Amino acid sequence: MAVPVFGGTYVEAISESPHNLNPLLSTNDSDRDISTLLFSSLLKYNEKGELAPDLAASYTVSKDKKTYTIKLKSGIFWHDGEPFDAEDVVFTVNAAQNPEYNSPLRASWQGVKAEASDEFTVVLTLKTPYGAFTENLALLGILPKHIWENVAPQSFPLADFNFNPIGTGQYRFVKLQKDSLGRIISVNLTANTEYFASAPFIKNLVLKFYLSEEEAVSAFNRKEADGVLLQTAQNKNQLRGLDNSSVFSLPSLRIYGLFLNTNDKLLGAQYIREAINYAIDRKEILNKLFSDEGKVAVGPIPPASLGSSPDIVGYSYDPKKTIEILEKNKWVKNEEGVYEKKLGKDKEATPLKFTLVSTKSMQLAAILIRDYLKNTGIEAELKIVTLNDLQQNYLKTKDYGAILIGESYTNFVDPYVFWHGATISDPGLNLSLYSNKSVNKLLEDTRQITDLTSRAKKLAEFQKLILKDAPAVFLYSPNYIYVVRNTVKNITLDKLVIPSNRFSGINNWDIETERIWK
Repeated sequence: MAVPVFGGTYVEAISESPHNLNPLLSTNDSDRDISTLLFSSLLKYNEKGELAPDLAASYTVSKDKKTYTIKLKSGIFWHDGEPFDAEDVVFTVNAAQNPEYNSPLRASWQGVKAEASDEFTVVLTLKTPYGAFTENLALLGILPKHIWENVAPQSFPLADFNFNPIGTGQYRFVKLQKDSLGRIISVNLTANTEYFASAPFIKNLVLKFYLSEEEAVSAFNRKEADGVLLQTAQNKNQLRGLDNSSVFSLPSLRIYGLFLNTNDKLLGAQYIREAINYAIDRKEILNKLFSDEGKVAVGPIPPASLGSSPDIVGYSYDPKKTIEILEKNKWVKNEEGVYEKKLGKDKEATPLKFTLVSTKSMQLAAILIRDYLKNTGIEAELKIVTLNDLQQNYLKTKDYGAILIGESYTNFVDPYVFWHGATISDPGLNLSLYSNKSVNKLLEDTRQITDLTSRAKKLAEFQKLILKDAPAVFLYSPNYIYVVRNTVKNITLDKLVIPSNRFSGINNWDIETERIWK
């Protein structure tokens, strides 16, 4: 029989360059991919999407749900040979919540007190209960205190250690390569043969980074890579060699939608937002773009997640209803077939027109939406921009009529970051600039509830309020498509909570084998 042995190289094509090799500074999926391989967290998601121990051996939660006592595994070493202990965890938590470090994870760790009660015990104390706190333990890569304690917080993003990272993860950093513009185009890793769980079988990993998913697919087709992850099935039909590959179609916890600026002169009117909702055929978008590999989104929470319910009814595709709503509110079509109306004391009629901003990866969906709206007399002017442009000039400034984008959840559904009124200004993620006192209160209460039945009721109530106000057009929840050549074996994946979870069991994958006689 053939058994796996140490050796081989796995190359993956990734459709976006990393910005940081530091888990406290991760801002995109590529950053998180590298962090997952190099660094360990207290808990991690396994291949079934369940929380499992990582650096933690076990943990207990106090009756008031505010104190987490975490027992750490002993005998773990950093890649430089130094021992790991509780002080590393305390240092990382304090850095995450310190505004001088400017970590994107800061909001998740504010108000958490971290103490080391002994060498392998950490006590984390919250000001108020937070039901999703165990997920925070899986999303925080732990840094080595002995390396970072002498780096001033202001120098944290620029420190040399960011480009020669030391972790406790399955793989060690070897080198990176940049292009002439300073963009990281590849990262080479090698197996951590001292990894505390079980050492990886695959000796070398090479992550190659491209400017788009289409380029990553081309690299796979040219056999420059052994694997590629598609965020949606949109580019699946461009892939070659699927007969000789493992293809995983994995449900995601993402919702893609058209988020309407509720502060906009036109889109501030609820009836206009309702009219837009009825104009768009979600089923056709899912079928045309993703060959039905995914689900239609009814509301702001991913299908089949906690808080979704058969009695929650979204907007049907009903363009006649769109026209009926607009004409009832005295909108009249002009010569171009676009509805217009005099607003307030204006002398001239204002056309029902707004800008729709999105990225190239979502251009096809944006075009379909534009055409649906045009058919009902609403004009959407497309602005297709780079991801960096979207982040800097639109997400930060909130300068758009509508934005077509995705939002990602974890298993513990917490819509607070996307829908609470306190998260409107940057770096908040409230893309519709939406604020409703009833919704705010629901979200505040829901965060503190750990009982699943009670949380589900609150989340269902939240969904109904959002659908009534129509601050967005919820479109679809697409599957992730992960393709790996059959030369790589023993991959088990049922669910991805976040894309980087595909590597959680990479130490069990193998390429090289040898035959032994029973």
